[in-house]
Amino acid sequence: MNLHGKVISGYQVLGEINLAKDYPNTQYISSIANPTDRVIRRKIWDKIKKLGLHFATLVHPSVIVYKDVIIKEGCVVNASCVLGSNVILEENVHLAYACNIAHETKICAHSTLGTGVNLSSGILIGEDCYIGAGVSATHDVVIEDDTLVAVGSAVVDNLRTNGQHMWIGVPAITIKEYMRNKLKK
Repeated sequence: MNLHGKVISGYQVLGEINLAKDYPNTQYISSIANPTDRVIRRKIWDKIKKLGLHFATLVHPSVIVYKDVIIKEGCVVNASCVLGSNVILEENVHLAYACNIAHETKICAHSTLGTGVNLSSGILIGEDCYIGAGVSATHDVVIEDDTLVAVGSAVVDNLRTNGQHMWIGVPAITIKEYMRNKLKK
């Protein structure tokens, strides 16, 4: 569908990504998040970067940022988030509203956290992850690259993919285990 020239939410669509080169002094932002296509944020990032262009970093003024926080290029941090001491947001991370990220936590590039995610201290979230709204995680866990954690799940152990990229429930288990348990009932 060609949206070029149309006005959406009061803004004119200037064209497709390949036309970005016509606006060299512009900074870009990508808020696209798709749990079933977790690499879509990376694909957009790569296209813009290949053109030699840059992304803006947006942090809502209501966000509480403790000391020594690192927020890299292309991040979007929405209203009412809290970033504890020594939190690192790598490139192109998107935090929806009211995320609480405790100290010593690192969220790797191109990952998305839904509304109201609560992460305890010392967590490592890999690249291209999608952490659904309301997910909570205990301290010192690792969530490997390209992982989807379903809405409302509780992460109490490391999420090592081993070919399983979707986790659900309290506590979070692989979607395969979840379906197997559901069929037993």
